[in-house]
Amino acid sequence: MGATNSTTASQSDGKLGRVSGLDLSAESYNCSGYAVIDPQAVRLTRLECLYSDEQIVSAILADSVVLVSIDAPLVEVPRFREVDRVAIGKGFRVMSPTFKHMRKLTERAWKLYKELLIAGVQVIETHPRSALKSSGVSDVVSLASTIGVDLGQLGSRLVRKDLADALVAAIVALCYLKGDCIDFIEASDGIIYILKKLRA
Repeated sequence: MGATNSTTASQSDGKLGRVSGLDLSAESYNCSGYAVIDPQAVRLTRLECLYSDEQIVSAILADSVVLVSIDAPLVEVPRFREVDRVAIGKGFRVMSPTFKHMRKLTERAWKLYKELLIAGVQVIETHPRSALKSSGVSDVVSLASTIGVDLGQLGSRLVRKDLADALVAAIVALCYLKGDCIDFIEASDGIIYILKKLRA
């Protein structure tokens, strides 16, 4: 069973909550890139490596995040999904959850997905490389500029691919929340959120 939750994320007072992107690693000893965007200030507020599941969940809750966009397949049992087939057919290079390291990643992602849902945090699936491709923008710094996200001093950390991918994932979450720059690849067993064409 895949994750297809599409309820709009918001805080109870009607204000936009913080959104985050997570470039999840298959193993907890490797960096999982984590980025947080404040949608009201349209500003990147956190960009760093996280490691254990406990550290990831604690950070998300401490940052008052209402929506997390994860770069990992959200499916309970690792398998090649119809949504993966559709994505590949559209020219996006997603990897099958059945590959060895992807299997570990998928199992870890599903565990986090369940923990975060219980905590009241919405979780969606994305694929940063595909999101960047669908946007028509060449790199993450240009993408942030096009969307209007202020990177501040944290922008210097984007030389790390896992942090750059986390920021793309966070921008996908921001666009999902705003609704005007989000796109998706959909099948009966899942949805992968990407970005609308932002630049020709």
